[in-house]
Amino acid sequence: MSLLMSPSRGTGSHSQADGLRAGQAAAAYGAGAVGSAREAGVPTLLVASGRGGSGSTLLSALLAMSAAGEGRRVLLVDADDLVGPLALTLGVAPRASWADLRGGRVTPADVATPVSATLTLVAGGAPRLGDSAAAQPISAAERKACMRRVSALAEAMDLVVIDCGARLDTVLGALTPHAGERVVAVSAGSDPVALAATYALCKAVVQRHSTVPVDILVNRHEGSDAARCYDAIDAGARQFLGLTLRLAGAIPADPTLDAALRAGMPFPDAAAGSPAAIAAHEVVMRVLAARTPSRSGT
Repeated sequence: MSLLMSPSRGTGSHSQADGLRAGQAAAAYGAGAVGSAREAGVPTLLVASGRGGSGSTLLSALLAMSAAGEGRRVLLVDADDLVGPLALTLGVAPRASWADLRGGRVTPADVATPVSATLTLVAGGAPRLGDSAAAQPISAAERKACMRRVSALAEAMDLVVIDCGARLDTVLGALTPHAGERVVAVSAGSDPVALAATYALCKAVVQRHSTVPVDILVNRHEGSDAARCYDAIDAGARQFLGLTLRLAGAIPADPTLDAALRAGMPFPDAAAGSPAAIAAHEVVMRVLAARTPSRSGT
């Protein structure tokens, strides 16, 4: 059992209709991933949002730690080249960031920071090892080249989670693409602006990479509220893009986790057994379970 999971879970207030809907969405989500299992690479989740503050960094950490807690080998990549918050979130001090790969100064192994026996972080943020030239803004071509070098680390992994934040250039730079990739668009609000921002992200991705699946992960909502958020975004995608989006899942608002983090509690301790961690565990386990056929060769 994952270190983030509690032994039992209390009963919720969802109706039977909500439960049926969640089950149908989960089945559809898994079925889509199974369909390409044989030809796919390492399962890769590119977690992104249409606007800042949606929680992509926290969700990326929860998804990665949930899988790692089950003994899966996980590579967590912070694709932000400006701040790189995941190292601080996880309480590690990386020697280098992926931006140090620019110009061949270091190897991919040099930017891999062990977080636990099964979780490895590739930190973001500014270059840490270079000279003044390394401090120059990174170009789209350089970002793409660095991310391709980072992908060499994925060969030994069971799952890759990439925190792309709210910048479209970060998402596009992190896409390889390969058949195991999925963009997970985080929607954290039911207001029209939040829904429009998530739809805009989905549209931008599919217009550039039409074969890459895009799933919706609703943050800070659950049950029928989460379903309404997903329905609104999916309706727009169906009408204007001719595309059906999948619901990856929903992460409930978690004031206790938020308060523990604000109080300075280490992230693994704050997240352990929290409602948000339990929901993230369910999402990532569906992704990994859907990949089982490729591992068994069936």
